[in-house]
Amino acid sequence: MNKTIFITGASSGIGKATAKLFQQKGWNVIATMRTPEKEAELTELDNTLVTQLDVLDLASIQNAA
Repeated sequence: MNKTIFITGASSGIGKATAKLFQQKGWNVIATMRTPEKEAELTELDNTLVTQLDVLDLASIQNAA
């Protein structure tokens, strides 16, 4: 069974680098960010789900869960 990681702030910086690292190691990656429609690189990776999440918005948190 593959492991899965849920990453917040995956649109840039440490979050994006972490998503790419875990994807390369064979994990399933759930990469969340406030504006996923602007993301091009992570959406092309296998076993990677890019979805919207704003940790300051309760409705956004509920939708992501």
